[in-house]
Amino acid sequence: MAAKQRPQKRSLNSSKILVRVLIGMLLLVMLSSAIALYFEQEKQMDRILQRQAELSVNLQDAAGSLTELRELQQLVGSDAYIERVAREQLGMVKPNEVVFTDQ
Repeated sequence: MAAKQRPQKRSLNSSKILVRVLIGMLLLVMLSSAIALYFEQEKQMDRILQRQAELSVNLQDAAGSLTELRELQQLVGSDAYIERVAREQLGMVKPNEVVFTDQ
């Protein structure tokens, strides 16, 4: 009877080893997935921070444009606005005014 029990011990030991190997492989797969996920999140965070910086610059540009447009809105219809348009868009000058051009 001792001979019959010996193969059972080996099969129990081999099944314990098999379970340990499977658990080890499972832990390895989970660890590698977690590491891959971490690096993917780092890439996404870098893209988000870069986009945030771009949008911040765009916001500052838009705020500057808004200020200019509000100033222009206050000038529309006034003599100063009409003079500005005549000078910039039509190239007009006042009488006895000297114009210097840079070529």
